[in-house]
Amino acid sequence: SPVEMYAESGMDLQRMQADPLPREAYGQAHQSMVIPCHDVFIEYQRGILLVKRDNLPAKDIFWPVGGRVERGRSTEESLRRKVKAECNLELENIEKIGTARTFWATDPFNHGRGTDTINHVYYARGSGELRLDQLHADSVVLTASEYTKQFRAQLHPCAEDFLDKVMPKLQ
Repeated sequence: SPVEMYAESGMDLQRMQADPLPREAYGQAHQSMVIPCHDVFIEYQRGILLVKRDNLPAKDIFWPVGGRVERGRSTEESLRRKVKAECNLELENIEKIGTARTFWATDPFNHGRGTDTINHVYYARGSGELRLDQLHADSVVLTASEYTKQFRAQLHPCAEDFLDKVMPKLQ
């Protein structure tokens, strides 16, 4: 089910859009706030695309494409923009499959308080030529037959739980 949006009558969402905070200011916010994120398990070339992050949190683990929700945009528009920027794919048939809360011991700012996110999790079909940005070290398109006990053992429990939900969609 899609995320419902409610805006005050006459509210122009474009007016709410903002450039990202400078790194220092975002680092201060990061240590005090829950970060709203969206992640998408993308069906691509008969498998599910996972990317290996090259930054904290979740560095060096396979994770779905996604990240922070952009201010002043619908969740779907923000997700489409994030996917295009991170892996160059276009999304079709976006379906919300759940919400998760993740607590990471690490953080990208070295403030020592970890990372706390609430993740809106989606499933969608991807098309286009896969090209990763500089924040990702590797990718895998995981087929149903490759989703073995050994592969599952290397996953974060959140990724594993949602992969259990989406892998049957490949059949």
